[in-house]
Amino acid sequence: MELSKDIIGREFKKFSYRVDANKVKEFCLAIGETNPIYFDSKLAVAKGFADIPVPPTFLTVVDFWGYPSFLDDSAILGIDAKRLLHMKEEYHYYQAIYVGNLIQVILTVKDVKIGKMNMVTFEHKYNNNEGETCAKADMTIVIRP
Repeated sequence: MELSKDIIGREFKKFSYRVDANKVKEFCLAIGETNPIYFDSKLAVAKGFADIPVPPTFLTVVDFWGYPSFLDDSAILGIDAKRLLHMKEEYHYYQAIYVGNLIQVILTVKDVKIGKMNMVTFEHKYNNNEGETCAKADMTIVIRP
């Protein structure tokens, strides 16, 4: 299939991910985050959190571990993963996400731009255990010619 604007609004299969303390720790170590609230539950609670919160860009971990077949499923829509470059990601948080939360994700194609280099923007909607939206992210990729 060739990439086209016809995929705007297309929803991928829903997926979920339970936030794991070890993944939060690994993520923090990978990005150089040293704030102890991301490593110590008792300290996080003492600082006013319900548990260990996730760092602001941790939702990328939710996407990669919760939906490992994303690149394969994108190929069905005409997105060649071999030519894909990550352009930007923008996060909007509505409430905190904590270790132990089961996050359910709805992933939709938000926009497609066709040109010398094609661009696709995906909207990720992250819902908590109660089905409330706790965060949204827009991720834009560029597909090189």
